[in-house]
Amino acid sequence: MGLDNMPHAYPCKEQGTAVIEKRTHTWEDENGNTQSENSYPVDCDKTIEAGGCPYMNASPPETGSVTGMFGTYCWYRGKYGNWLINALKAPKTMNIDNIDSWGIDDDASFYGTDTEGQYRPPQECRELADQMESALNERGGQLIFDKDDRTDDVLFAIWYLRWVAKECDGMDAWY
Repeated sequence: MGLDNMPHAYPCKEQGTAVIEKRTHTWEDENGNTQSENSYPVDCDKTIEAGGCPYMNASPPETGSVTGMFGTYCWYRGKYGNWLINALKAPKTMNIDNIDSWGIDDDASFYGTDTEGQYRPPQECRELADQMESALNERGGQLIFDKDDRTDDVLFAIWYLRWVAKECDGMDAWY
């Protein structure tokens, strides 16, 4: 099972800068009849080309990113975010292969904080970013295991949490 995070409200849609294209999915049902359904997804590449992607316009850090699921740029790999939270709590001498990647379903994770675990409001995104930043500072501003430096990854996660808090009314969790 995975865990991905995405904006609760897509700022490109909210600002009216999203390039949206109609897609039609066609299939045959069990009786051999042709069925079709339309969808209207954001075309992220065309939105970026048009200068309308608030995520890219915010100049995300160039290193440490684990985004881009399903052709988007503003989705974050929450399972890895949970691994980073657990890594920040782990002894510096721990083997990174032994760090739990799932985390726990509580306020200190990339799961949502509502009863379904699917929505994290802006204030709670900021609080998680602050907790991660504090834990990183307690480690001297670095997250390194042996020669494996994950500092940029933590800094990106902190940036992402603050970005969705400011621009997206928080974030959703999909798992």
